[in-house]
Amino acid sequence: MKSNMKRLLGIGSLLLLIVVLTVKCKKGETVEIVPEVEEPKPTAGFTFVKPDTLKFLEYQFTGNSTNYKSLLWQFGDDSTSVEVNPKHTYRFPGKYKVTLTTRNGQGYTAAKEVMLSVVDPTINYSICGENYMKTIGGIFSVNLEAGAGADSAEGSKKLVDQDVNTKFLQAGFDGTQKCTFELKTPQVVGAYTLTSGNDAADRDPRFWILQGSLDGIQYTDLHTVTVCPWANENSGISRKQTKLFHFDNYIAYKFYRLYIKSNRGSRVFQLAEWTINKKQP
Repeated sequence: MKSNMKRLLGIGSLLLLIVVLTVKCKKGETVEIVPEVEEPKPTAGFTFVKPDTLKFLEYQFTGNSTNYKSLLWQFGDDSTSVEVNPKHTYRFPGKYKVTLTTRNGQGYTAAKEVMLSVVDPTINYSICGENYMKTIGGIFSVNLEAGAGADSAEGSKKLVDQDVNTKFLQAGFDGTQKCTFELKTPQVVGAYTLTSGNDAADRDPRFWILQGSLDGIQYTDLHTVTVCPWANENSGISRKQTKLFHFDNYIAYKFYRLYIKSNRGSRVFQLAEWTINKKQP
């Protein structure tokens, strides 16, 4: 009996010794940490061309970036793309900041920016007469005025003072803003300009209709815009920026009206300048 007990105690002691030695061995082991291999840093690059010179609003962009896993194009007009070689069509002439941003798998980024000047080649600005880019004389009025009146610092008269550093601001905008010119004599108008205000982009007009009338009662829609032509930024090149719009018209109207139906969402409407213009001479 004593012999069996001694044997059991001996076996137990041996097992305990093995466990202790095993634990000590594991605690003393050196764990090898394999460092993460650093990916090559990304680069961002591209070229651009106009595939068809007659389609001056259309551009083909070709990327030549390297070492990236994802990319994002920003065309300067609220449009984006994730294609490697996108084709983009602008809605209006103007200056746009095109940005390509690339990113690798470890979060490193690279970017390239280009200022793009989109110009209508059919317009010879050197021979445009004075009336082409200036308001034709007449009586100007609005249906919703600035709180402090037409002659105030941001009253409606600032919309036609030929100064892009001033603006017309109307609080409580509800999508019914109408700005009207009653000309001294009927004129055939074929173009107009709008200049954005100096601050908050959500106040910019987004959806408007230019209308013409012979009697100031019955109006005909002449030109409609449903996408805001200015970049959605509160500072930079899109502020106090003039956009020129052309439309087909062969009728001499006495009244021309700008009907602002919506902006980018603010309850405040702003616009620095509005001109109605004769066709190019």
